Amino acid sequence: MVDRSLLYLGIALALLNVEEVFAREIDLDISNCDVKSLRASELRVDYDPVTRSLLPKALAQFYEEAGFEALEEPDSLVAMFSFMAQLARRNEPDDLKIQHRFLKVHLIPTLKYAVEVCSGLEPLLEIVMEDVNYLRRILINRL
Repeated sequence: MVDRSLLYLGIALALLNVEEVFAREIDLDISNCDVKSLRASELRVDYDPVTRSLLPKALAQFYEEAGFEALEEPDSLVAMFSFMAQLARRNEPDDLKIQHRFLKVHLIPTLKYAVEVCSGLEPLLEIVMEDVNYLRRILINRL
């Protein structure tokens, strides 16, 4: 099994163009994407403008409560994947619930809209969807 933390770290580094080998390995093509502009506050049209404007602060608070400090904009894909890299190091049931919630509420919806702007991100959406299903199965089995 792949270390989930390393997977999310690899994705964050690939989005920063630091890890090109990993990007090729997962068929990530962001050559025509402005990754820095892919932020929840810009992409999440399922929220009204006021709610979207509050997303960076809400995510920063979510990160802070988990002991994470984002170096990028808190609502950026890079920050979200970096946060998941840290969260995925924890395997207690409560930690897995937080991971599942973060993926379902924040990362997956943002990534779905990001794919509309940058189709080369599709492999990331597939990976994250597989991971959220994996977490769901683990959580169900632990109940």
